[in-house]
Amino acid sequence: MQLYPAIDLMSGQAVRLKQGDFDQQTFFGDALTIAKRFKEDGATAIHLIDLDGAKAGEPLHLSLIADIKKETGLFVEAGGGVRNIETVEAYVGAGIDRILVGTVALEDEALLEQMIALAGDKLAVALDAKEGIVQTRGWLEASGWTLEEAMTHLIGKGIKTFLYTDISRDGMMMGPDVDGLDRLKREGVELIASGGVTTIDDVARLKEIGMDGAVVGRALLDGSLALKEVLRVC
Repeated sequence: MQLYPAIDLMSGQAVRLKQGDFDQQTFFGDALTIAKRFKEDGATAIHLIDLDGAKAGEPLHLSLIADIKKETGLFVEAGGGVRNIETVEAYVGAGIDRILVGTVALEDEALLEQMIALAGDKLAVALDAKEGIVQTRGWLEASGWTLEEAMTHLIGKGIKTFLYTDISRDGMMMGPDVDGLDRLKREGVELIASGGVTTIDDVARLKEIGMDGAVVGRALLDGSLALKEVLRVC
């Protein structure tokens, strides 16, 4: 199982939100410095989300994300505000390894086809849900899609990699939605778990149910989990 230490970006800093609430922020310091520390501790990949970009609807930290890629050499999956083909082109041009798009993939079929044509298997869809309903606009609005409906539809369009976040657990240190993740598994599809991973037992359970990857954020940033220990379990 691939581990993706997570850095959510706001004003150039690493930040974590509780349940996606922009009014409940905790800052952890300079994002590039933290990314370099993850590399030193053994990470081979990193998960970067431009929270300012997600809220604005356009990327605001592309240069920082590109710097993290260049300075660390890590496998970088990144997203936040990826809502047009120009942004996908910019991410591809910056050498980003995986580009995460949100519910624009469900809202604009022609755009999704353009994105897939440009980025190919580098394109992945982040499905962020609350009570089983996919959320949009940086977690600020509910869509009309259930998780299962959305995933089935997007697999049919050619998407092969998904990241699922249970918003109610994100930043809350309460464990991942193991049952929900287990239901979402599909043959030939890469599924990455995100949100609520707090303990070594959480990581072990995700590996046990066959997750391809796990995103761990706050628990690594505040020191309650040691990256080297998590990597051993993965």
